[in-house]
Amino acid sequence: MSQGGGGVPFEKQPWYKKIFLMWTHSAAHHISEKWLYEWKFEPLVVIPAAFIVFIIIVASVDPEAISATLAMAVALSPVWLPVFLAVFFWITWMHYIRYAFWFSRKTVLLEIQLPPEVQKSPLAMELFFNGIHNAGGEGTFLARIWEGKFRAIFSLEIASNEGQIKFYIHCPVGWKNVLEAKLYGQYPEARIIEVEDYAARIPFSNEEYGLWATEFNKTANHAVPIKSYIDYGLDKNQDKPETTVDPMTNMLEYMGQIGQGEYIWLQIIMKARKNEEWYGFYKGGNAWADLATKATKEITAGAIKRAQELVEDDAEKKKVGARGAMLLSPGERLKVEAIERGQTKNVYECGIRGMYLGKKDNYNGVNVGNLVTIFGAFKQVGYNSIMPGRGLDWFDFPWQDWRNIRQNRMRLAQFFRYRHRAYFYVPYDQVPVYMTTEELATIWHFPSSVVQTPALDRVPSRRSDAPLNLPT
Repeated sequence: MSQGGGGVPFEKQPWYKKIFLMWTHSAAHHISEKWLYEWKFEPLVVIPAAFIVFIIIVASVDPEAISATLAMAVALSPVWLPVFLAVFFWITWMHYIRYAFWFSRKTVLLEIQLPPEVQKSPLAMELFFNGIHNAGGEGTFLARIWEGKFRAIFSLEIASNEGQIKFYIHCPVGWKNVLEAKLYGQYPEARIIEVEDYAARIPFSNEEYGLWATEFNKTANHAVPIKSYIDYGLDKNQDKPETTVDPMTNMLEYMGQIGQGEYIWLQIIMKARKNEEWYGFYKGGNAWADLATKATKEITAGAIKRAQELVEDDAEKKKVGARGAMLLSPGERLKVEAIERGQTKNVYECGIRGMYLGKKDNYNGVNVGNLVTIFGAFKQVGYNSIMPGRGLDWFDFPWQDWRNIRQNRMRLAQFFRYRHRAYFYVPYDQVPVYMTTEELATIWHFPSSVVQTPALDRVPSRRSDAPLNLPT
């Protein structure tokens, strides 16, 4: 609850005190929470308008203050203007050169037809992700800043087109043979074929189709893992296949229940994690390791605080605090071990996107709610989960979207981004979701034979080599 001063919440202060407390952080938080967000006013629109009103009021009360501020800005322009222009030029240049490189690349879409029997655990898929983890491919520093080169970007996809589920990998043409070799190495019974882009076959328009899309994010510190296939025991050979539980079952069953004129698409755009970057320049530090350190410290601090609350003496509290990790509960210890296990894995920077679309006569809004919770099976209490972070909004008030102009524009943009696998760099640059190879193999792997989803596309029969004793 926001405090307005003296421990009394701002909203409970008398009106004359509120006037003097309007400048405080608590007042700003209260106004934003109770007015801007509750009434769905966009801060990016309200704040500039409020600033203009503020300038007008100041100019009417003390015009000399405005002229003095402008004079100071002009006088200091030899200092700040070159810096501002240099930064603006550099960002604009990198956007341009990377945009040009993005659309100059040649890419291919590979469909993976699953064998009728998949007897390998998701560990096989994790080994595949380890095999293609490559932070190179950008060339020299000059290649990055002059040609706009960036490391390889892949897209793992599961698409249900009118109830028929298929697995895809979108990649640069140069990576096609490498991906096929490494995937066949883990799944020799699968079949990989180059296909036309299924997204390009949909002539999407707001007049003919309904669409809802979202981009998923982790709900907690990214170093804290989701419930992985190891937690489900899928890393072990199962003596009784009927007892095996694959968390992807719920996802595939949901995607397979749609009908004619409906489509559900999932997309995980990823690139191998490297050092932190600012428009072609790599910075020092390791954000991934910093996240893990922060998470571990928070868990340990919570255990110490819990133990210190059981003693009264200050000296004894210091002794308790010195014990540190020894105070962790069994659950906390498992969580720390999971975080540390993630530090031994290769990491990808990812963008996770889900989309449901259908022709206007077939569009079913119930599927939107199910898409929101499609990764629910990987949620673990006290750990992490994958939930929508941004995407299409629901507009509740008329001033949010006059005649659906914003909604229609957002739908076109989301379809464009999905079709062009846009998430990193331009034409669409967003903060990534850190995912270890273990987590990726959990949410994108070939389900075993125990998953009997009828809509799942599999190779009709097992491929095998010819017998060695055939007559010549």
